[in-house]
Amino acid sequence: MKKIKSFIISDESINTYGFRLLTAGADLEQFRRNPVMYINHADWSLPIGRWENIRTEDGQILADPVFDMDDEVAREVAGKVERGFLKMASAGIRVTERTEDPGMMLPGQTRPTVSKWQLREVSIVGIGANHNALILYDKDNNRLNEEQILKLFDNPAAQSTTPPLTKTTMKKELLDILKLSDKASEDEVFAGVKKLMDEKAQLEADKTGLEKEKKELADKVIAMEESEMKAKKTQAEQLVDKAIREGKLNASAKKETLEFFDANFEGAKKMLEGIPGHKSIKDQLEGADKTELEKLQDKTWDELDKSGELQTLKDKYPDEYDKKYAEKFPKK
Repeated sequence: MKKIKSFIISDESINTYGFRLLTAGADLEQFRRNPVMYINHADWSLPIGRWENIRTEDGQILADPVFDMDDEVAREVAGKVERGFLKMASAGIRVTERTEDPGMMLPGQTRPTVSKWQLREVSIVGIGANHNALILYDKDNNRLNEEQILKLFDNPAAQSTTPPLTKTTMKKELLDILKLSDKASEDEVFAGVKKLMDEKAQLEADKTGLEKEKKELADKVIAMEESEMKAKKTQAEQLVDKAIREGKLNASAKKETLEFFDANFEGAKKMLEGIPGHKSIKDQLEGADKTELEKLQDKTWDELDKSGELQTLKDKYPDEYDKKYAEKFPKK
């Protein structure tokens, strides 16, 4: 048996009868059990092969033909397929459900959409997408001719499993939707429909307004975040430059420190605050040259009291102690 490239069995385009098949509504189970292949739907003769790898892709039903190479007719058809003289496949189907929903109609479609159908057999044909490229069967598997097919679709209720809507049922459903009693007048029905339309228009307007508001708020948030980031970046630059001036940080570490600020602003700020400032050599020498008395003299009474050095001043330098005492507690 010879296997050749895949064929398109069906898609959702409009056929020459004016209707189309929905791929999602295809029942392929029976066909998978007996995937016979005929030539030009001649199901009264022996099949010339079978179909494999039956699958659905991108709204199409595809299958791979396998020809019975022990059959003379099958060998001839396989050769013409392989050499490119036969390129089309055609489905034999049975319609089980259709819909007249306008939302399911495509431009140029003149008859209802077939929403559910069964695949019965698939044939190799010479010309696709014409009346012979789609064969229909009734529930007893009898083939329908063109006149019967057109009659079937011009009278959708002929095999429909759902009873057609009458004016009475339509009116009742409409009244239920509008929440009106069955005694409502035409004016009341008209007013109810108009109210629904007005509410729909208002909801659409509200939706548009909310979407605009949402965008404006999002833009404001983005602007605030950008402004905050810019302010933090400026502050980080200032803090790092100050730390370098105070000797807390080496200038070569500026780039890495700024990157730390970008990652964790508060953490970097606390890190710089915790680094003690560096005293110049001059300040260190001047501090070292001062005597103990000079250091005590430089401090106020309160500073000495706070540091616990008042007692030292009183014991070792009583004259200076008396002087600071007189400054702190002058006699009236």
